[in-house]
Amino acid sequence: MEPPPLESYFEVIHAGFEALPISYSAELWCEPGRALCAEYASLLVRVEKRRGTELYINDGAYGALFDAAHIGWRYPVQLVCDEHPARAMDFSFYGPTCDDLDHMAGPFRLPADVDAGDYIEVGMLGAYGCAMRTAFNGFGAVRCETVDDEPMATLYCEHRRSNVVTL
Repeated sequence: MEPPPLESYFEVIHAGFEALPISYSAELWCEPGRALCAEYASLLVRVEKRRGTELYINDGAYGALFDAAHIGWRYPVQLVCDEHPARAMDFSFYGPTCDDLDHMAGPFRLPADVDAGDYIEVGMLGAYGCAMRTAFNGFGAVRCETVDDEPMATLYCEHRRSNVVTL
């Protein structure tokens, strides 16, 4: 779940392209998806219920957490609170639809005392969190806010905060 440096992707792509018999007369266009926009968005979810290590939240597989449910992506998470308890444990999430597929196995590491009414920030959703969201079963009311704080995690080194990679 920790991607290699972007340079590694581009080295492989560049070598593969140069090996093609048409590389001298073609232009290569790529859409590297998550690598460029993972830090784009976070999602705040509310814990509706807790049962052991299962948290029932107000978003899920048919909302912005499609990748967490269907391909097992483990987004970084943090409890939104003033205190930061030291002890943490692994949780799984269930979305609001009562559908068996609305399950995000995780594990998502959060403070052990997380409970109903708490808010969790789910980070690094990228563009796909918004693109895959639906209004399935009547769920889908969304409020968007723009913030300018640093992302929860980053794919880029501190000394190079640019999305431009040169070969």
